[in-house]
Amino acid sequence: MNVIVNGQDQSVADHLHVDALLAHMGQAELGGIAVAINDVVVPKGQWKKHLINDGDKVLIIKASQGG
Repeated sequence: MNVIVNGQDQSVADHLHVDALLAHMGQAELGGIAVAINDVVVPKGQWKKHLINDGDKVLIIKASQGG
């Protein structure tokens, strides 16, 4: 299926959960990440349960320090 991740088209496996998408993108082991799908934040506790659908717009945000 096709999804848009941070503005870029991505081809990913069907029936993919948020945590599996993060692993596919190399983001699984990083801390300080927030995920929104179609402009709705998905709580981290739901990442293993929340299915991504074909055409979804996924935003992965990495928190950073600085001033």
